[in-house]
Amino acid sequence: MIIQRLILINWKNFQKADFQLVNRNFIVGANAAGKSNLLDVFRFLRDLVKQAGGLQYAVEERGGVPKLRSLSARTETGISIEIHLGEADTPSTPDWKYKLTFKNTGGGIQKNEALVIEEKVWSKAAKKWVLDRNASEDKDTETRKFTFLEQINSNVEFREVYYFLREIQYLTLYHNS
Repeated sequence: MIIQRLILINWKNFQKADFQLVNRNFIVGANAAGKSNLLDVFRFLRDLVKQAGGLQYAVEERGGVPKLRSLSARTETGISIEIHLGEADTPSTPDWKYKLTFKNTGGGIQKNEALVIEEKVWSKAAKKWVLDRNASEDKDTETRKFTFLEQINSNVEFREVYYFLREIQYLTLYHNS
């Protein structure tokens, strides 16, 4: 299984971006073009599910929501990450879709934290959204500080996504000449 598609809204320097991915991708660009910011989204997803990780950890490791949110963000204030997972030979038919949208909460005398606005999981096998979490339905701000993905008791129907993200590795290769 691979990440077939990545959709970002307000992620660092990407106000809106939609990437189709294949088995092997090359990211090339000038300095400060956003290559590292793009790769960091994969580490962020891994940090959501790693042991002693989770949404608050992943956000805090990157300096908080204000550091993650695109400076170009206008009317859409949340940060949204959507991935489509599936086989490399069927890019138009993902087995899974995972979408997380979160925003900043707190400030002043309250601790700045991330708050889940939306979390959705589509299953091709079930042919439906197996999770469709919306902030307008969930008024408990304490539970919205955590994703269902990171909670082992809540991700039973989509644990395959959890396991996939947990295995993400980020390697930096250096050539010494």
